[in-house]
Amino acid sequence: MSIARPIAALTLAALMFPALAEPLQDGIAAMHRKDYPAALQLLEPLARAGNAQAQLRMGLLHYHGHGVRESDAQAVQWFERAARQGLAEAQFQLGNMYAYGLAEPGADADPNRLAAQWYFEAARQGHAEAQYSLGILFLSGSGVVQDDAEATRWIGRAAAQGHADASAYLKGKKP
Repeated sequence: MSIARPIAALTLAALMFPALAEPLQDGIAAMHRKDYPAALQLLEPLARAGNAQAQLRMGLLHYHGHGVRESDAQAVQWFERAARQGLAEAQFQLGNMYAYGLAEPGADADPNRLAAQWYFEAARQGHAEAQYSLGILFLSGSGVVQDDAEATRWIGRAAAQGHADASAYLKGKKP
């Protein structure tokens, strides 16, 4: 077998990757400079093609109503697409949507339980905000069985990453 064919395939892939990365980075940059029409134009095709980072950004645009009509339902759809691909920030955002009553959980589903599940998925990946939020759910017994030790464990993980509220909670808990 000739080595030329695999090398040609790798070269083609290397040339195509920057083509995909540039619109994503340009779309994110457009969001930062508040050029929402440009952000949408760059991010939406990527999101529809399955790019989790673009899907997360589309969710944020819809949630905040930047460049589009504000829509919690659309935000949830985009967050869920990215969350199901394992993107921790999207999992956290989706957890928030359920925790704050902004997502329709379905007929027999408990929104607090869904929030806890998505927070857990992000928290186990080291997402500090999700760790703190999951800890708060364990403190209150919301969507999970109330467990002070488990709450302290998750809040401690967030505090170890510099999460200010988590650190303040732990300081207030010391005798």
